[in-house]
Amino acid sequence: MKRSIKFLSVLILSIVFCTSCSNDDDGGNTFDENQNAERFSGIEIGNAAYKVPRSNVDVHMEFDYEGAKKVDKIYLDITPVSTPNMQEGEVAWEVKDHLIPLSSDYQGKLNPHIHYHVYFDPDNKYEPKIKVAQGTYKLKITVIEEDKSKSVITKEFEIVQKFFGTKVAEQSILAAGSASLPTEFTYDSGANTVDEIAYELWFEEWREGQNVAPGKWDKINVVLPADLYKGKVSPKVVYELPMNVEFPENGYWLNIYVKESSEKERVKLSVPFKIEAK
Repeated sequence: MKRSIKFLSVLILSIVFCTSCSNDDDGGNTFDENQNAERFSGIEIGNAAYKVPRSNVDVHMEFDYEGAKKVDKIYLDITPVSTPNMQEGEVAWEVKDHLIPLSSDYQGKLNPHIHYHVYFDPDNKYEPKIKVAQGTYKLKITVIEEDKSKSVITKEFEIVQKFFGTKVAEQSILAAGSASLPTEFTYDSGANTVDEIAYELWFEEWREGQNVAPGKWDKINVVLPADLYKGKVSPKVVYELPMNVEFPENGYWLNIYVKESSEKERVKLSVPFKIEAK
């Protein structure tokens, strides 16, 4: 009788142990996670429609977080879902346990706004050596609060080929003192026509008494002339963006926004370039 009771006890413990292990495995190995997902809002991945042009060097990501405690760390994971048209030399992009660098922008803050860029090729940020395949991917954002509790949200996004033959300056280098920035690209709008194209030039302020303090980033917004694209399908755009001849030698970003007919969100391409003395 004692042996039977002992055997039964061991059997029950074994079942409990195995069940516990099985549950842990299911939770730890599942990429799709949504825990306290209501704490995330205003999410952008590329844009609010979660579309990222493949011509980018990175993926723009932005969101607001409203938690119970101050934020300690934020991790990102990216995994491919479907890349049916992957060509030779392309890769199905994947990112694992990427820690957003600790900074005053979010660490130790309650309810921070997060704006971050994940580079396709971190070792060659502005001239990536890898070519990311078009397709559907998943982004998982994990926020760890100071009490070690976590919130997780998973979203799908698309990497799409919308821009072709993009040129900004001569091999992305503009001569210091230039009065304009040469730009050129063809935009694939599919069956849609193009409603609007706008440029957003980001630069590091070097002057006193401007919109921002010296050393901070500022921007100039320009809507391109409508006759270059309005009502056209897949237009080729050639435009000289007026520039301040006093812009110093430095790194700059040109954001190109394209609004298609029947689409609510603009597609955004971000192109880095430099101003250098020649």
